[in-house]
Parts: sequence; C-alpha cells; structure tokens
Amino acid sequence: MRFSTRTRYGLRFLLRLAAQPPDSLLQLGQVAREENISSGYLEQIVRALKPLGILRAVRGSGGGYALAKSPAEITMEDVFLHLEGEISPVRCLSKGRRCQREKQCSTRSFWKELDSHIRGFLHTHTLQEIIEAEKRSASGGNYVEL
Repeated sequence: MRFSTRTRYGLRFLLRLAAQPPDSLLQLGQVAREENISSGYLEQIVRALKPLGILRAVRGSGGGYALAKSPAEITMEDVFLHLEGEISPVRCLSKGRRCQREKQCSTRSFWKELDSHIRGFLHTHTLQEIIEAEKRSASGGNYVEL
C-alpha cells in the first residue's frame, strides 16, 4: 500500500509548522522552496487540511500559516483521511461502497482486519509522536527531554 505525495508532503508541511515558535507564521512560498514542493501543490494540500481545523491562516503582508492545535492533538488518521480521501487497503471497504461478493468473499475478513490495524495505528499516532521520534533519531537514540 502506498500513500500519495500529497500525504507525504502534507506531513512535511505540518512538521515544519510544528517546528516554528508558537507565535510565528510560516509562508507557503518559503516552505515550497525549502521542501522542493510546488507552491500550487502545497496550496492544494492546505485546502485539504483546512476542514480539520488544525491550521491558522493570517492573510496579508507578514501573513502565513501556523498550527491551530497542539501537535499532540493532531492524529495521523485525521491527516491521512483528509489528504488521501480514503485509506482502506481495498476498494470494497471504502466508505459508501458495497461489494457484490461480500457474503461469499473468502478474503473479506482478512482485508477488514488489515483495515482495522491501519486505522488503529494511524488513530493512535499523533504529529507530536513523529516530532519526538525524529528528535530521538537525530540524537542517535539518546534523546532526553530537559
């Protein structure tokens, strides 16, 4: 199972926002240049994330974006659902879909269990956990919170 560049770039964007001091704003153009992402594509990502309520936008000169929620409150399940649209491993488990072979499908229980594991994993992981894991990795696994 592969996730789109939209999700990968979206996570990178959110991590950049999380790394900013709380009262500072990050401009999309700056992130686009530094992360080598098209500005237009980054704008699409921001539009997809807006309904989550995790972004704070300020327009005008000196404007930009910041996180509207703590990284500990942002689950990967929400982010992935908004950026991917659907995260089921097979189409027949997608919301609103119904398979004609549902009753006699010999693999349905397997796919449902895999779907449950994926969603459970994403639901229990937050942006904060990714930040902390990166800090541990950058320090050679010897990260100690002071």
